[in-house]
Parts: sequence; C-alpha cells; structure tokens
Amino acid sequence: MNKAKSFLGYFYKYLFHSKTRQKLIFLAVFGLFLSSMALLVIQGVMNGLQEQMIKRSKVANGSYVLRFSEYDEKSIDKLMSELKKKNVFFTQEIELELLGRHDGYIAPIVLRGIDFERSKPKFLEDLSYSGVILGEDLSFRLKSALLSSVTFFSPAHVDLFFGEVPRMSSEDVSDIARIDVQEIDSTTAWVRSSFIHNLIREKTYNLIRVYDEYPRSLIAGIIKDSGLEETVNLKSWEDANPELLWAFNLESVVMLVLFVCMCFLVSITIVAGNLIFFNKIRFDLISFWILGLSKKSISYLMFLYFQIQALITCIAGLLVGGLVLYLLKEYAPDIMPNVFLERSLPVEVTTYHLLVSFFVPYGVASLFSLYALITFNKENSSYIELIRKVRE
Repeated sequence: MNKAKSFLGYFYKYLFHSKTRQKLIFLAVFGLFLSSMALLVIQGVMNGLQEQMIKRSKVANGSYVLRFSEYDEKSIDKLMSELKKKNVFFTQEIELELLGRHDGYIAPIVLRGIDFERSKPKFLEDLSYSGVILGEDLSFRLKSALLSSVTFFSPAHVDLFFGEVPRMSSEDVSDIARIDVQEIDSTTAWVRSSFIHNLIREKTYNLIRVYDEYPRSLIAGIIKDSGLEETVNLKSWEDANPELLWAFNLESVVMLVLFVCMCFLVSITIVAGNLIFFNKIRFDLISFWILGLSKKSISYLMFLYFQIQALITCIAGLLVGGLVLYLLKEYAPDIMPNVFLERSLPVEVTTYHLLVSFFVPYGVASLFSLYALITFNKENSSYIELIRKVRE
C-alpha cells in the first residue's frame, strides 16, 4: 500500500510540478471534464423539455383512461365510488368523434362531454363551460370567436325519417382553451355531457379519465375489485403515445452517440498525451524496477494512476454540471425567444442521467489509457535494453 502511495504521489507531483510537464495530458483531462459536464447538462435540459411536453399533454388527456366496452350505470357508479375512496381524481366522460361547422368552415372534432356536476378537470376550472369550449387552434380553423354558434354533425348517429341524415345540434362557444399541445388544441372541444346525450339520444358514458399520477397497479386493483376487468380497458398515457415516446428515446440515443463520438476525439488526445508522458518517465519506471517493483506491478500502478485521474476528472465534471443545472432550475432565466413555449430551460435529472454522464467518458478514458499502456509496454518490453542504451 505504501509503495502504491509513493508511486502514485511521485507521478502526480511529476505531472503538476515538473518543468517538462506534458500540456497534452492537461488538454485531455480538460476534454474529459468538459465531456462529463456537458453530457449531464444537455441530458438534464433535454429531459426537462420532454417532461414538460408530457406534463402538458397529461393535463388534458390524463395519466390513465378507463374505457368501457359496455356501460352499466350501477357497476360504473361502484367503480367511481372505489376511485373516490382511494382519493383518485377523475372525470366521467363521453367522447365522440364528429364534424363541426361554422360559417362554411368544417373541421373534424373530438368532442368530450364531461359530467361537470360530479367533477371537472383542473385546466377547465377557470373557463366558462356554459356552452362549448374549443381548443385554440380548432377555433382558428373554424373561424369561430366567443359567443359564435358551432353546429356539430355526428355521422355515426343518423335519423331515418328523410333517409340517413346525420344528427346535428348547435351550441355557442363559451370559452377557448389553450393547452399548448398541437394535437389537442387543433382537434378537441369540451362540452357538458348532457349536450352529447341529447345529440345521440342516449344517456351513456364511455370512459373515465384519471388525471393525477398513480401506480398502474393501484388503478388496475380498483378495477378488479369492482369486478369490471372484463369490460373496462385500462390504458396509460404511455400506452396511448408510443410513437412520441419512441421519438424521445431516439433523440436521447442520437445525442448519446454524438457525445460518445466526441469522447473518442478526446481519447486521441489521451493516447497521444499518455505515450509522450510514458516516454518521458520511462527511466523513472526503470528506477522503480531497480528498487524492487516488478514490471507487472509497475504496469498495474500506471493503469491505476490513470484510472484515478479519469475518476477525479469525471466526478469534477458531474459536480460542475450539477451546479449549472441547479442554477438553471433555481433562477430559470428567460433565454429563449417568445415563439418558444419554454422561455427558460427546464431541468429534469435522474440517476440514469448521472450514471451515463459518468460512465461514458470514464469508460472511454479507461479504454484508451489501457491501450496507451499496452502500446508503451510493447515498445519497451526490456528494461535492460533501455539501461544499455543509456550507457551508450
């Protein structure tokens, strides 16, 4: 242990205090530090942006949707009672796809009828639901303003008196909602459930929407206890949006690949710096060999030396990166233009991001330090020959 401490201490002093200290190694260390720090910062900001988009979508669509294959009022009331006992926030809805028309403009609409007497979504609490609430982009497509009348056509429900004529009903626009999620703002409208019941001539509901984050096992257990596992289909937000999650994962993978490539560029500096450093200290290594250290021990200690160097550098990068993310999260300066939804950069860091930010640069640095050491040992396989060259 003392030999290892003396060996490592000697070469750290050589690296920092020698008149011929190798600047290329300092450049490699700085590149490793920058890789670890930048990888953590970019992952934290990118994950924060993704999480904000998911949160906005869940505000309107909910975390879970319990869709009924058939509506049995007593069974559904029992299910809702069980949800209330568990303090699960939900809304009972009837969702219908139809067409909306206003002044000659027609657009497909997902009309969501909500039983506002029992519960209402938090994002609609400050809005007037005396009429229909249109998504912001949907109101632009229909050219409909507040208090204008929109006519709804349901092709799935027809009257046979004059042939198959789609049922229709009109309602005034009482408010406009902005969710900042394109697929919701451009297609969705909210109205009292009684309006849809009058349109389809049937009092029924087809889903319960759970808004808060709960374990899936909790919701599934409530459904099972209510005896509705055969008639109720439980689908989480993640189940309903696999393409978006795949795109987020692809984005993260591409970013990680780019940083691995950057780390490989840093590794070129590591190899070159280490080889030059080894050539400068090879006679010092011979001195340790003469004093009794085996060549195997010297190689191991040199590898340990560069492992400790990489370990300290990557940890320092994580600490500085974490400080940068903390400052971004606490003070959140508005650095983005007005056209962006997120004016400040949101931050969301998990243990996975910390591990990736540490092990990617550390693994690359360890691999190429080992390569440099193996290359040096092959070129200087015999210390006796090196001593003879010194005598010559």
